[in-house]
Amino acid sequence: MSHSLITISLRQELVQQLVYLDEHKFVILDRGTWESPAERAEIQSMIRKYQEAVEQILSGGDEALEQSTVLVGSRVSLRIGQETLKDAYRIVIPGEAELDEFSISLWSPMGRGLILARPGDTVTIQTPFGSDEVLILDNVYD
Repeated sequence: MSHSLITISLRQELVQQLVYLDEHKFVILDRGTWESPAERAEIQSMIRKYQEAVEQILSGGDEALEQSTVLVGSRVSLRIGQETLKDAYRIVIPGEAELDEFSISLWSPMGRGLILARPGDTVTIQTPFGSDEVLILDNVYD
């Protein structure tokens, strides 16, 4: 994918995501709902990695988009165990998540497991009920 193929609206959306994370990073980290200091450190690392991936895309390094990396705004088709889910899930920022609409928060266990993954990747999603192996079938950024 060439640099010119990143549309202006996509570029604006990615810049808005960087601004959101920069402005809300401390609120996200200090919100007090993380179960442990290790989980808080995981979120901090995830924010940094996500920012680096988006900055790479914006700087013309389109490899992440070419490889269909899951970003905030992605619609992801999944297989959990042997079950292929019929609806794609959209990764969103907190406040926009509505399970009835198949939109899940970036900070949910599912969102954290899917972010920056690619189709064909199998990720382990930790939930209060245990863990699930999830295969990413497809990812579309819209």
